[in-house]
Amino acid sequence: MWILRELRKCFQSLLMHRLRTLLSTLGVLFGVVAVITMLSIGEGAKQETLEQIEQLGMNSIMIRQNTLSEEQKMQALEKRSKGLNWQDVEALQQNIPYLSYQAPLRVIEASLTGTLTQLSPEILAVTRSYGEMKNLQQAEGRFICDLDRKEKRLVCVLGYEIAKSLGKEGHVGRTLRLENVQYEIVGILKSTYWKESKNSALTVRNHDKTIFIPLGTEDSLPRSFSRVNQNLTEIILQIQHSAYLGISAQLAKKILSRLHGGYEDYQLVIPQELLQQANRTQRTFNLVLGSIAAISLLVGGIGIMNIMLATVSERTREIGIRRAVGASKRHILIQFLLETLILTLIGASLGILIGIGFSFAISYMAGWKTIVTLWSIALSLIMSSLVGLCSGLYPAVQASRMDPIRALRHD
Repeated sequence: MWILRELRKCFQSLLMHRLRTLLSTLGVLFGVVAVITMLSIGEGAKQETLEQIEQLGMNSIMIRQNTLSEEQKMQALEKRSKGLNWQDVEALQQNIPYLSYQAPLRVIEASLTGTLTQLSPEILAVTRSYGEMKNLQQAEGRFICDLDRKEKRLVCVLGYEIAKSLGKEGHVGRTLRLENVQYEIVGILKSTYWKESKNSALTVRNHDKTIFIPLGTEDSLPRSFSRVNQNLTEIILQIQHSAYLGISAQLAKKILSRLHGGYEDYQLVIPQELLQQANRTQRTFNLVLGSIAAISLLVGGIGIMNIMLATVSERTREIGIRRAVGASKRHILIQFLLETLILTLIGASLGILIGIGFSFAISYMAGWKTIVTLWSIALSLIMSSLVGLCSGLYPAVQASRMDPIRALRHD
């Protein structure tokens, strides 16, 4: 009877201490929430950047014409630089041996006329190679071909959203007017499922809202709407293999430097380098976030250790009874370590669930892409388990070293 009465007291005391210990795991819970939420935001940003860079082309080099001030234009004239032009295109084609495609293009400042729908599409004058390089799929008709450019045919290809907005007028065989110049529609693109870039370093064109015309036919537009400066806006080089990107970029820069008199009125953008830079930034971002979350877990671990020390002191008689009925020091040590670990894992599990919920909430409310990965969940469990074991080790050792006789006499 005495033993049963003592066990009942121990059980009541155990319930109170468990409640207090559960509250002490809040630090671990919030730390795990921070790990899951922050890493999901970082992984989502990484995936979004990767998708945008893939749209630009992993094995490509983009040469873009810089927007020059009047002073810079005077400096360019002094260096006899004519900006990006067909001479650059031909020189690059002849002197870079690793080219698969080369796509010069020009952005045209013109608008649609004669339609009831108010549209502001981007108008690109391109060649056949642009569609092949960007892997643009046709829903109807065809893309721009070499004969269109050679014979200066007034034809155009519409992006998916433009064709959809035009309704019955947005089909192959119909015509549309660009500043009162009539172009025949020869193709409609499939949707490219474009997503807006949140990275200012990346400019991904929305082909769904673009009208393509053959490069050279923009001369038919009124002078006030076509570019007075007949420079190309961009030259895109598609390299055969990523191993040749570095040497191809160096060759392109040397060729353009010679043709432009050493004046850099252009910029070279290499998507693969952007990806590497984004990965480096992401690693730093994850390290900072992981450090913040680790501090939260450490604070939670200190709270657990303090509570467990108090628990050991208050459960002294229980420890004495267990030792009296045959439990060894090792059994006591394992008991308190397992209790700490289980409570920590309970906090970590709740933290994982709440963290996943926070990630979805952020994605829904802020419009950010978030991805919860298995490795972030595993990392949270491993970190919280280590924190639990380290926090519970000292109290468990103290409990295992108690003298059974003194423990039984403890009131």
